[in-house]
This record gives sequence, C-alpha cells and structure tokens, in this order.
Amino acid sequence: MEPQFVGIPGSRTFRLYVQGETKSALLWLEKEELYELALTIKQLLRAPIRETGEPAYSADQNQYVDIEQKINGLSLGVDKETGSYMILASFSGSLEDAVLMWLEPNILNWLADRAFEIHGAGRSRCPLCHSLMSNDKDHACPRYN
Repeated sequence: MEPQFVGIPGSRTFRLYVQGETKSALLWLEKEELYELALTIKQLLRAPIRETGEPAYSADQNQYVDIEQKINGLSLGVDKETGSYMILASFSGSLEDAVLMWLEPNILNWLADRAFEIHGAGRSRCPLCHSLMSNDKDHACPRYN
C-alpha cells in the first residue's frame, strides 16, 4: 500500500495504491482525507512523524489496476491477538462494496509517514521551524515571533 499523488502542486489528486495477493486497486481520496488518515494512524500507533527519505513524485496516471474507486468512507481497526491493523475503504457504505486491507504496524507507520510527505510535497519549508509554508499567505513562525 502506498499513498500517491497525480499532477502538479495546486492541481494534484490523491490516491492509495494497493497491491494484494490477487488484485490491485487505486483508491482515490481528498487531500485532507489523506492527511486525516495519516494523523489517525499516528495517534493509533502513538508514533512520531518520521521522514521516509523517499522523493515525492507524480505517479503514473494510467496505471492498470483491478479496482479504481473514489473512497466514500474509511475505517481503522486492530486485531489485538495478531497485532495487525485493518483499513476498510468503502465506496458506497456497504461492506460488499469495499476493500479490506490488513497491515503490520511497521507498514502502517510507514504509510502514515509517507502520506504526510505526499500531503506536503511541493510546498517549501520555513528555514527556522521547518514547518510547511502555504504559498498564498504569510507564515506565522513560532520561532520568529
């Protein structure tokens, strides 16, 4: 599973690329949904945000997959016996119309870290506090103020 974007900053679309044992999927979601997914994962794992060190690039727009859908809802869960985490991406609110993924904690943690990088790609960082700066307004740097 990998978070991806397609396009240039300012007109990007976001998706999760999922490769299972028998099928693959592109699950489209909004930029803020990707951010909230990453934030929820980090809170669930109680893990800090890390840089993956992988470059952010626009993914192939014409990638062949078995399923390509816009996500309508996301659910997270954990199996306490195995320690695996579940992500359920539904398209219409029905379990029959959904993709279920089981991930180990280290993969889920990487997914969240990568999602934060994808979310912020294309924006510059403040040289003092290293937070992402928006191109359309002034940055209120906590270290400068």
